[in-house]
Amino acid sequence: MSAILPAALSAQQAITQQNVALSVVKSSADAEKAIANILTEASQNVPTGSGRGSVVNITA
Repeated sequence: MSAILPAALSAQQAITQQNVALSVVKSSADAEKAIANILTEASQNVPTGSGRGSVVNITA
């Protein structure tokens, strides 16, 4: 019975580490999504006018 306890503790520790890693990955993905939304909103709020700078060649 004494050999089961360390194995159970190790398994619980591995699960905890995995949960922490998944939380970090999720937080990072959420932050990247928020940055993408900010950039999208900023690009949509740029005033467009006729004249210089209103056409951007994205293939360049």
